[in-house]
Amino acid sequence: MIVSNSRKVISSFIFLCSFFAFFTSGILADNHESKKTFYIADSHGRDTFRFESEAPLETIVGTTNHIRGEVILHPNNVAENLKASFEIDLATIKTGIKERDEHLRDQYLETKKYPKAILTIEKIIKIEKEDRETPGKLENSKSAYVTAQGLLKLHGVQKSMTLNKVKITYFKGSKELEAGYMYGDILKIDGNFKLKLSDFNIKRPQFLLLKLNEELDIKISMLASTVPPKKHEDKGKEDDESNDS
Repeated sequence: MIVSNSRKVISSFIFLCSFFAFFTSGILADNHESKKTFYIADSHGRDTFRFESEAPLETIVGTTNHIRGEVILHPNNVAENLKASFEIDLATIKTGIKERDEHLRDQYLETKKYPKAILTIEKIIKIEKEDRETPGKLENSKSAYVTAQGLLKLHGVQKSMTLNKVKITYFKGSKELEAGYMYGDILKIDGNFKLKLSDFNIKRPQFLLLKLNEELDIKISMLASTVPPKKHEDKGKEDDESNDS
C-alpha cells in the first residue's frame, strides 16, 4: 500500500514537472519570438509624403511617393529596442507646377547638395491602444497610436523632434492582401507633424506673390512589408527618380 501511494506521488510529481516545463517553454518561446523587419519600398507608389502650406492666394501642396525605409521591431513588445529609419527623396516633390517645382528644388531645398530628408526613430515614448487588447503587441487588423522620439536630418541640419499619435496598424499576410498587391505581413504607418523651415536653415519659399508659411503641415502614409524589395523594383524606382528630375 505504501509502495503504491509512493508511486502515485512520484507519478503526480513527474506530471506536474512536465506540465510546468511545457507551459514555461511556451511562454519563453512567445517572449523570445524573433524580431520582424518591415521594408518600405512600395513599387506601386502608395507610400506618400505630403506637405501643405497656406499662401495668400492658394494652399500649396507638395507630394512625393519616393520613400524608402526599414522598421525592426519585436511583435510582442513594439517599444522594445525598436529601430526605424525613413528616407525621402526631396528632388521628386511635385506641387503641380513644373517651374515652381524647379524653383523649390534649386533655390530653397537645394536638393543637389541635400537630396534626402532622413528621419530616424530613436525610442518609443508611449503606446496608446485604439482597438488592440495589448497596445504594445502586434495584433492582426488592429491599430495603436505611438509617440516617438526621432532625429530629422534635413538641409544639412539634424534636429530632435517628437512625433505624436503616429497610427500603426498591423495586417498578417493573407490572400486578401495579395489580391491588393501587398505581400507578407504589412505595417501601415500614418503620421502628421509640423515642420518649421527656419529650424533647418531653409528660407521661406516665395513664388511671385505666393510666400509659404514659416511652418509646414506634414503628412506621411506608408505601407511596410516583411517581404524585402526586389532589386529590379529598386532599380525601377531609381529610374523614375532620374526621369522626374
